[in-house]
Amino acid sequence: MIAGGRRKVLLRLARVWAAPLWLSIGRVGAAGVVRADVAWWIECIDDDGLTELDEYSRFAYLAGALAEFRSLVHYRLRAAPSGTRAVLRGLYRPERTLTLDADRIGPALFIQHGVATIVTAESIGSHCWINQQVTIGHNARGRPTIGDRVRVGAGAVVVGPVTLHDGATVGANATVVHDVAPGDTVVAPLARPLPREGQR
Repeated sequence: MIAGGRRKVLLRLARVWAAPLWLSIGRVGAAGVVRADVAWWIECIDDDGLTELDEYSRFAYLAGALAEFRSLVHYRLRAAPSGTRAVLRGLYRPERTLTLDADRIGPALFIQHGVATIVTAESIGSHCWINQQVTIGHNARGRPTIGDRVRVGAGAVVVGPVTLHDGATVGANATVVHDVAPGDTVVAPLARPLPREGQR
């Protein structure tokens, strides 16, 4: 967090700048789900300075500082008229390398960094966490379904009509092509040394 008086000035500016985005969220009836998103992001970021802010200041801070949060907000605004969405995307630019495409994303989705991340799912439950460079995508048979409180680590790949059940965790760089049971953790193989040239 930025310290002292400078932080207060930046927060005041962010509150003014974010107002049209906040109003648009209310107009499409997404205020409740965005409030849940904000609360979850604040919990996941775990910065004491953010917990001291009021709800709207938290929203303004996240919208101003994090392009991946703006990408999620644009997903929440998909019911807005196309012209409104185009203007808002121009004013509040999303993370360019983050794709969110799902029939339903439940409240409280945290996207850490979001760079080079593609999320194409049937549905995503509530209170999930997705890291950077993740691919959640379709194959010829379908798209994944993600339950509640699922965590997907950096570089993981989840492909096809599989289900990550409630509480599942996918470790960094793991490839998932089968269902993951509730509460289970799946991980990629650990790195291992190859035999040296003279030892082959």
